[in-house]
Amino acid sequence: MKKFTSIALVLVLVLSVFAFASCKKTDTDTTTDAGTTVPVEAVAKYKVLPDGLAEEEYAIGFRKADQTLRDKVQTILAEMKADGTLGEISTNWFGSDVTTVKTTPTTVKSDAADKSLQKVLDAGKLVLGLDATFKPMGFKNEKNETVGFDIDVAKEVCKRLGVELVTKDIDWTTKEKTLNAGVIDCIWNGMSIDAERAKAMNLSEAYMNNKMVFVVDGASAIVKAADLKGKKVAVQSGSTAQTLLKESEYAKDIEIVELATNVECLQQLKFGMIDAAFMDLVVAEYEISQP
Repeated sequence: MKKFTSIALVLVLVLSVFAFASCKKTDTDTTTDAGTTVPVEAVAKYKVLPDGLAEEEYAIGFRKADQTLRDKVQTILAEMKADGTLGEISTNWFGSDVTTVKTTPTTVKSDAADKSLQKVLDAGKLVLGLDATFKPMGFKNEKNETVGFDIDVAKEVCKRLGVELVTKDIDWTTKEKTLNAGVIDCIWNGMSIDAERAKAMNLSEAYMNNKMVFVVDGASAIVKAADLKGKKVAVQSGSTAQTLLKESEYAKDIEIVELATNVECLQQLKFGMIDAAFMDLVVAEYEISQP
């Protein structure tokens, strides 16, 4: 009887091991659109398609007449680049110094009546306008605090100016109006340089490079931009990405979905409501790097 009981226990243990192994396979395997079974751990949350559309540069936007303020901020950025502070902040966010700030900035002689710098110094604060969903440049963390690469740089600039940094969430589609109305002192939020913005604002020198790319789900069968034909592609309304996409060779073959923020684009991508999102590579790489 004891021998029979021992054999039965061994059989139960063996069957349990097989059952556990079977369950583990179900939990970790997934099937891609291409029909290939891949471990879940190996499937990235998102993937960037290799064929992007355009190289861009980021700059800070000031009011057209605010030359003294613009030049002072540019001078401080140059000092931060020279003493390594800018590189340290960049390394904290991107792993290396990816900034392109010149250590000898170009300054423009301002009008004698330009009191923009003195106005900020007298107020004791610099009001920075941003779309607070633009990771990792400027966004809200889990404590609802505004953080990001641009924010850390701006804090150091304000420290050297001797003023407080105040951040203000703005509607990105009406940012120029908000700036010119005096609600904010600058737009500092991974803002790409283009001819229209250069005409509407007094831009700083470029401080960082960027590229516009297509992002798809990590398990998607889409591997190149040509595969997007007939697909839904989301883009942030009021962004340079929107303009580039509408003017691109792909525009006639895709359905463009305009959303308020890049976060919404990625959320809809996550839930399968769209097939791809078109956005800044900086944003895409940051999202992919997050657990």
